[in-house]
Amino acid sequence: MNKYLILSGFILLFLQSCGSLKKSIPATGEVEDQSINSFASAYQAELPEFDYVQIRSKLSTNIGGKSVNPTLRLYIEKDKLMWANASILGITGARALINHEGVKAYETLDKTYIDSDFSFFNEKLKMNFIDYDRLQQLLLGQLFLIEPWSSYSLQTTSDNQYALEYKLNKELENNFQEGKYIHTFYLDSNYRLLQVSILDKSSATSISVNYDNWQQLNGNNFPGKVTILIKGKETDTIELEYNNFDFSQMTPPFRIPDGYTLRALD
Repeated sequence: MNKYLILSGFILLFLQSCGSLKKSIPATGEVEDQSINSFASAYQAELPEFDYVQIRSKLSTNIGGKSVNPTLRLYIEKDKLMWANASILGITGARALINHEGVKAYETLDKTYIDSDFSFFNEKLKMNFIDYDRLQQLLLGQLFLIEPWSSYSLQTTSDNQYALEYKLNKELENNFQEGKYIHTFYLDSNYRLLQVSILDKSSATSISVNYDNWQQLNGNNFPGKVTILIKGKETDTIELEYNNFDFSQMTPPFRIPDGYTLRALD
């Protein structure tokens, strides 16, 4: 079990009832021209309402040309913490606890651990916008806006989607600015996120995030599948296939075992 694949795979990502995902629910209705403020209000009205969620999923990664496919348990205490446990054949390979301060994680095979702020994620992605809130939003199929709402323009596409586009995209194509990204969010007519495309011209790194198999559980929309494609000098893929949701609270177990060595971040 490769330590880099296990830790990086779920970290990069990374309701009072239970629900297994069933057949996806297609979008209904047509997109319509509207102001950015109206769109923002309509979008926020569709966000799921929950306090806790446990998600069982299949994690498939291909990082550095090597693949691994553990089972992933993900627990989110909304806006406070995330806990993840990756295992193969029921044996824990890696575990992580993420809050607003950063990430702690350990890997059992070589007995190492990490303790880092969010620079860990951003260095891996060659970006600088990931924080707790955006990571939680990314995993749940919610808009992880990089700039304020006023920095975006809204268009409707010929294939019945909303395109929320960063206003500086065209300018950045020819004159990149450090810390600024060419990016667009695509949503369906029910304000469910379908795709995000992000390009950093300075590092020639692009990220594409795709959301599929949208479900409705307890009246809330959740994606059934999240696929992340990172293209730089190499191409890495991370795919999360959610198959069961439980909206009950838990006390996530996390303690770095004695004798583990702090791993240098590179």
